[in-house]
Amino acid sequence: MEIVLTWSELLIAVVLATVIYLLEWVVFSRRRGRQAPAGDQVGNEEAEKLRVEVAALRHRLDELEVRLGVAEPPEQEPPHAAYDYAIQYARQGMIAPDIAARCGISRDEAALIVAMHRKGQES
Repeated sequence: MEIVLTWSELLIAVVLATVIYLLEWVVFSRRRGRQAPAGDQVGNEEAEKLRVEVAALRHRLDELEVRLGVAEPPEQEPPHAAYDYAIQYARQGMIAPDIAARCGISRDEAALIVAMHRKGQES
């Protein structure tokens, strides 16, 4: 017994399969949408931690490239850039003396940033 499919029959089969796939995708995405609020907060916190970590790694990589002579040192970083990095490091749990050494700020400034960050987390 030989099965013969015409182009029109094959086209109809592909269209039907695509429609079924799209319907399944819509149904499952709506189900995930209903469950998202419970896990959404956790996802946002993890995403923020990853953003901070990536920014810190990018900064560290830039520093290493300058030290190795692979890249030119930046013309002039804005004065607040060191504090932005200090805040990121404080959020990661780094201690004040390490933050001061990495960011080129005083230990007192680093301690203040760490204290402000801890107070912000407790509220």
